[in-house]
Amino acid sequence: MKDENGREYSDYDIDKLIEEYSHINRNDEPEQASQPPREKKKFVVHIDESLIDDSPQSEEPKPQSGGIYFSNYPKHRRSPDLQEKPAAEPEHKHMEKKAHKVMHGSRENAVKKVKNEIEKVGGKAAVGFLAFILISTILLSYVGITCLGDMLAINRSDENVTVDIPADATYSQIIDILKDNKLIKRKGFCKVFTKFRGFDDGTYLSGQYYLNSKMGVEGMLKDIMAAPVTADSISLSFPEGWTAAQIVEKLEKYDVCNSAKVLTAMKTGKYNYDFINEITDNKSRYLKLEGYLFPDTYDFYVDADPNYVITKFLDNFNSKWEDEYDKRAAELGLSRDEIITIASIIQKEAANTDQMKVISSVIHNRLNHQADYPTLGCDSTALYISNYVTPTVGEAQGAIYYSAYDTSAIKGLPPGPICNPGIDAIRAALYPSDTDYYFFAHDKAGNIYTASTFKEHKNNLVLIIKANSSTD
Repeated sequence: MKDENGREYSDYDIDKLIEEYSHINRNDEPEQASQPPREKKKFVVHIDESLIDDSPQSEEPKPQSGGIYFSNYPKHRRSPDLQEKPAAEPEHKHMEKKAHKVMHGSRENAVKKVKNEIEKVGGKAAVGFLAFILISTILLSYVGITCLGDMLAINRSDENVTVDIPADATYSQIIDILKDNKLIKRKGFCKVFTKFRGFDDGTYLSGQYYLNSKMGVEGMLKDIMAAPVTADSISLSFPEGWTAAQIVEKLEKYDVCNSAKVLTAMKTGKYNYDFINEITDNKSRYLKLEGYLFPDTYDFYVDADPNYVITKFLDNFNSKWEDEYDKRAAELGLSRDEIITIASIIQKEAANTDQMKVISSVIHNRLNHQADYPTLGCDSTALYISNYVTPTVGEAQGAIYYSAYDTSAIKGLPPGPICNPGIDAIRAALYPSDTDYYFFAHDKAGNIYTASTFKEHKNNLVLIIKANSSTD
């Protein structure tokens, strides 16, 4: 059979076309509930623009020119005004276009889905790659910064560290020592850099060196390549109860270092010890390190670095302070600095070691009953300022310190220690005798007189006057 364009169609072609049309319609419209299979229509003639309607008709219409005829023609209704509808695009053309659109759209959708998946995978890969680049950049930047820090001393601490350089040490071994003491961060880079700079040919002398990372690796090596502080050394002893002023005076006397430089270092130097870091800043305090220059015998180089000298005292104190002392101080409700302050007063007030725990009991009793005994009344605290501080700082500044340290006027403890106590005084401060004494006094011979009440104390003072008179 032929359409109006002269194209021939067989029954098979028409069946196939109808099947495709049905498939298209099924894809284009929502899925419906299952229906009983419809009776297959058999084409008798060819396709035209005639409209097909499944609505029932009371009478089977006669064949129209250009219509589609079935052996069992479907019931349909047609409006009279549509009988002469102008010719339109053949139905098979319409179905072909629709089928193409569906198939093409499906292909486009499939391609789009694949592209989306690829983009997803590619996006993840891109994110991963960018993350890798970012992390690598950060790591390289950090490494670069730390290397520059070692070389140029950028963003480095000015905390001083005592370093021991053994005999016949190579530049590589010295760099290892600097790394172990946390003075540099990239020893591999430093070895390459210093070798490039010619430091591998240098001769390094053994000894103790006082270094800080602000010097940079090159500066530290230059310092070690120079002669050590001196080949000459001297042994000096410092008794318990000496003040910082007395210590620096002796250091200068024996050419260890200048007293003014040592005092300046005590005030301005940064020393990384827990017992120093715990001390609260107080403008009324004369020296932060007073109390921690542990009395002992030391070996010093002549013309030594002041910071190196101070560190030897502080290292010794740190080794003498035991963990049990921290626990005991906590039981007493006192800080380590307060214990050392009490110990310094005990050291100055006691005539001998045997008196220390008794004097400690008087101090603790007064501190624990400040409502009745607000002041300690120890002359040694005021004498510390007048005898050792004022000669250094002058009368005006000395008067300010005096008002802060005079325990006959202030409540409780002074701003800090008044000397450098020994281990016996420290232990006495931690473990006082169990007494009810609130007063003590000495005669010229060093004998101690204790009392629980002020009346008893007044009587003791009379006895002391008599004892002193008898010895004149």
